[in-house]
Amino acid sequence: MQIGQLALRGFQFLMTLLIMALIGNVIQEAFAGNPSIINYIIFVSVFAMLSLFYLIGAAIMDGFAIPIAMVALDAINMLLFLIGGIALAAYMGVHSCNNRVCFTFYLR
Repeated sequence: MQIGQLALRGFQFLMTLLIMALIGNVIQEAFAGNPSIINYIIFVSVFAMLSLFYLIGAAIMDGFAIPIAMVALDAINMLLFLIGGIALAAYMGVHSCNNRVCFTFYLR
C-alpha cells in the first residue's frame, strides 16, 4: 500500500464527490429540465466515482491492481472531465474576459 497514491485517490474522490453534489443541486433546482451538458457532467462524475472504487481498492491491495487498467481509467477520467469542463465553460459563456458580465465582475 502506497500512502501517496492513496492520499491522491482520496483527494480525487473528494473532488468528484464535490462535483457530483454541485451538479446534483443544479439538477434539483431546475424548473423545466436540464441542458444536455448538465446531464453529461453528472454522467462523468458517476463514471469517475465508479472507477475510483476500483482505483482506491487497487491502491490499498497491490495484488488487485492491473497497471494498464489503472492507466486507462485515469486517462478516460481525465479526458471526460476535461471535455466536460470545456463544454460547461463554453455553454455558460465565460470563455474570455471580453464577456461583459465577467469583465464587470472583475472590475469591482
